[in-house]
Amino acid sequence: MHKYIYRFKCLSISLMFSIHYPILGQRPDCDFEVTLQVEALSGMRIREKPDVQAKIVGSAPYKSHVQACKEKFGQTTVEGINGFWRYVSFKNFKGYMWDGYTVPILVRESLSGSNISENETKALKALEDSKIEAENQHGHQKSVVQTEQGKKPNLQTSSGKSSIFQDVKFLTESYPYCEDVTKIDRTYYYYGIYLEDDYYHIRPIDLSIELRKDNPRGKMFFDIKPSNGDGTLFIIGLPEVFRDWKKIKNNDFILTQINRTLTPGVRLELYPYQPGESLGNIRLMTSGTVSTYVNDCPVVQNYRLQVELNVDVKEIFDITNQIQYFGKCGVPDIYWFGDLNQDGYTDFILVSEYPGFSVFTLFFSQPNEREKFKKVAEWQVEDCD
Repeated sequence: MHKYIYRFKCLSISLMFSIHYPILGQRPDCDFEVTLQVEALSGMRIREKPDVQAKIVGSAPYKSHVQACKEKFGQTTVEGINGFWRYVSFKNFKGYMWDGYTVPILVRESLSGSNISENETKALKALEDSKIEAENQHGHQKSVVQTEQGKKPNLQTSSGKSSIFQDVKFLTESYPYCEDVTKIDRTYYYYGIYLEDDYYHIRPIDLSIELRKDNPRGKMFFDIKPSNGDGTLFIIGLPEVFRDWKKIKNNDFILTQINRTLTPGVRLELYPYQPGESLGNIRLMTSGTVSTYVNDCPVVQNYRLQVELNVDVKEIFDITNQIQYFGKCGVPDIYWFGDLNQDGYTDFILVSEYPGFSVFTLFFSQPNEREKFKKVAEWQVEDCD
């Protein structure tokens, strides 16, 4: 499997950038010489102008290929990641997209090496290096995640404070969303997960579901987002109000060091709030046999995904049968981890990629229940044509 550089930070972070705009109403004239692959798991926004405050006209999901112009419209730096605004074309959308969380996978000859930015050069080299490493890896990987000293977690039963977490909704911002919006329960209280100041903060939001004015004939597309803007990593819904949210240390720097794809042989130690030793830590472990690779996908037999938990004694739980979608390669990716249900133990989100759609699966820890790790929500997003 390719070991790609994964990025999924929200673009609501304060940005320092300079931009030059094309003449009002005039679109850049280019042959879209560059093909970019989106490496942000939450996708990349396509905007009306090269400005993070500009109107969103579309989005490109994770791993999608976007055609981009050689010309750049201003540089932006996000936490040390340099990128440029480019005029792009993706399906029926055309607009400006920041390329910091993308990698160029195809550059036509008309774009000479001297015109490729330093950021693109590094990305291309990283992509090629990952191919070489993947060939020697055979799907086996040791954990690089360590966890932090913490207090003994809250072991509350479903009759206590954690009862509101027994029925949870999960969704992501979508531009556009083309499935049945009536399945989204508007009676729930929704909370957005934001990355700010190196921490994930969970805040109440008003969920906005807006019908697009420029829908294709015979189709209904919607934009799903917080009413006061965008920038969430994901959104959860609860049947009751909850206020006692704890902030969670940004784990993106950890996940970018590893191959998120949970191929056989992976062992990951994940933490609820902060890196270090804690009773709330869990370990994800995968097993199975990889006989060969076909089109960069492992051919896996007897695949199992297990979770190790240490409360009073070490216990291992097999969650394989709870996963309905494994992705086009037969193994899911880890999207995010941290304590969402506020019991002091680590929860996690898997994402499974298919041609044309993605499926997110949210697992909650519940150490005081019979089923220690439970799939509580699932969310499917189509790549709308």
